[in-house]
Amino acid sequence: MTGPEGRAALDCSIVDVFAERPLAGNQLAVVRGCARLDQAEMQAIAREMNFSETAFVVDERHGEASVRIFTTDRELPFAGHPTLGTAWVLARDRDSYVLDLAAGRVRVAFGADGIVWMEPPEVALGEAADPERVAALLGLAAAELDDRYPSRFATVGPWFLLAGVKTLEALRRIAVDPVPYRELALGGWLSLFVFSEEPYNEDASFSARMLTFHHGLHEDPATGSANAAFAAHLRSLGAGGRVVVEQGFEIGRPSRLYLEVADPIRVGGKVHPVLTGTLAY
Repeated sequence: MTGPEGRAALDCSIVDVFAERPLAGNQLAVVRGCARLDQAEMQAIAREMNFSETAFVVDERHGEASVRIFTTDRELPFAGHPTLGTAWVLARDRDSYVLDLAAGRVRVAFGADGIVWMEPPEVALGEAADPERVAALLGLAAAELDDRYPSRFATVGPWFLLAGVKTLEALRRIAVDPVPYRELALGGWLSLFVFSEEPYNEDASFSARMLTFHHGLHEDPATGSANAAFAAHLRSLGAGGRVVVEQGFEIGRPSRLYLEVADPIRVGGKVHPVLTGTLAY
């Protein structure tokens, strides 16, 4: 099958990742057979899809694939829900699969309970952030921050500021102030991962939101890379074991992420298919 200009059509799947049911979680488009596409064309397709990320499968080999990940305006070295979703599309009938990403090789395993697990690249925990500045950034009072979880920066490909708040009500009330955001971001792509020990549902451990302010405010429904950084943060504070994080409720995309706070860290979630078709243009 070819597109209108005689170019080969590309297989495309849309899946919901970190979703307990379809039409929840974080949407992902997975495009296969992309070896002939250059960066500009991948970027244009990602803008066409208009999801948080689109994954492009450049090469598929036995047990592994080379994949590039794009947001609507840039390429990422690593992102969590594209890693899980792409592996699920390519290899859900296997026990495990490896994705070769710009950030390195990431192993994905498929559990009998439907949870897809990845071992993310190593998280680099950075310096602590001043509580007063973090509170001003989030539009909260400093007393609303949870001082059991000192705010700090972390990198796992993307760059995050991790901040704990005491209540779910405070989490819902966040209003990002662009002035302190730009001061902290230093012109970079800083994402804000804010969490609370008050979950949306009693069977979860934490509630969370992931926001970025770049050309306007954006909120992500479910962020595997941020949760990998969060797991490393928890581990550094002496925590361990299984943790369940709920995200995306404020924007109508309820998501559930499973964290194994251990060495190595693992981040997991369920994947649901929504659409299969072809890109022909």
